[in-house]
Amino acid sequence: MKLYVIADDLTGANATSVLLAKEGFKCSTFIDSKLLNGDNMSKYDIVAISTDSRGITKEDAYKKVMEEVNRVKNLNPIYAKRIDSTLRGNIGSEIDAILDNDEDSIAIVVASYPDSGRISIGGFLLVNSVPLQKTLVARDPKCPVRNSNVNEIIESQTKYRVGKIEINDVLRGEDFLSRKINLLVDEGNRIIVIDAVTNDDIDIIAQASNMTNLNIIPVDPGPFTKSFMNEKYGASVVEQGKKVFFAIGSVSKTTIGQIEYLVANKGPALIKVDSLKLINDEEIDYEIERVTNIISEKLIEDKSNVIGISTTTREDEVLDLKELSKGLNLDEEAISVKINIGLAKITEKALEISKSSIGALYTSGGDVTMEVMKKLGVKGIDIKDEVIPLAVYGRFIGGKYPNMPAITKGGLIGDQKTLSLCIDYLLTKVSTQYYVK
Repeated sequence: MKLYVIADDLTGANATSVLLAKEGFKCSTFIDSKLLNGDNMSKYDIVAISTDSRGITKEDAYKKVMEEVNRVKNLNPIYAKRIDSTLRGNIGSEIDAILDNDEDSIAIVVASYPDSGRISIGGFLLVNSVPLQKTLVARDPKCPVRNSNVNEIIESQTKYRVGKIEINDVLRGEDFLSRKINLLVDEGNRIIVIDAVTNDDIDIIAQASNMTNLNIIPVDPGPFTKSFMNEKYGASVVEQGKKVFFAIGSVSKTTIGQIEYLVANKGPALIKVDSLKLINDEEIDYEIERVTNIISEKLIEDKSNVIGISTTTREDEVLDLKELSKGLNLDEEAISVKINIGLAKITEKALEISKSSIGALYTSGGDVTMEVMKKLGVKGIDIKDEVIPLAVYGRFIGGKYPNMPAITKGGLIGDQKTLSLCIDYLLTKVSTQYYVK
């Protein structure tokens, strides 16, 4: 194992893995790092895991990341901290956990993902040219982000000194930039945030980072980690159904728009699940049975090769978790977990009753993806390809449906056509290319 990627959710782990897989690295994502053993870690160049720590306390997030650093410390890998492309979660405390437990390490943060419309300039993260705090992420029900300044976000969460390098210094080239990084480290900074507007900028940062001879921890949504590893190990070369079931747990405006487009253009068998009943211990079994019966009917009717479940199809149906939390005497995280577990149980039953007529699975939202993987006994995902940035295609490792094709995607990713594009990808099974080092 060359690199250990520590992500705070499963779709993020997959997103970084697929970028590296396309560069020729043999990659895998494991939903539970306790499943790792010597064979797993020797079989893959890159192992990515999720700590599932985005929505928990900073103290608990620190402990989870610390455990992962120490889990593989004897192998002396490079560590990478995968962060959300919209800076949600416990970024500072999770970086601290790596720096505290990896001697003499320096974290270089590149928040940009140009192919997904995320760029950092003047220290500010823009999403499709809009400041981060003006986007939908500011209203995220679990992890709202109300600041667009990358440095300020991290400084408010870390105990370490944070240096910054703006785009004008990046544009001066890798030689100058490597000296600048070393200077900031000499001044006592263990975290350095660097602007990037293009993929070429990210490549320059990777080149400069490797020139410093420092113990670098890449911290980013994926592109910088990819470029950093390519600098170390060289570039790659390229060599040359059934029904799709989708389970959507995200309640973002983006996802709702994608469902509307899918319904209008592909006529899927879409079954809406009552979230309130999934939360209620007395009603959850009845709701699961109700939805499962409808799925069975749709499979028998066989009018569509696309079938799936979602808790919402309109913005006005989105639950107010804060208000629900007060009324049910449950915290928001516990409510979210109950809903996602319910969706995972329905997915499991759908695959069972389909008698193999469902051949591929799509999940949207990191939390529901994790619960589905657990319910199906999946050990990990053999990463194959990237449909669009942050929408990852692979095949299940182990579990009840080994080698099943699957796409996982974060809830805030893509435009209105993205869900349809992913479904088409699974239906046609076009993942025929592979990459080798």
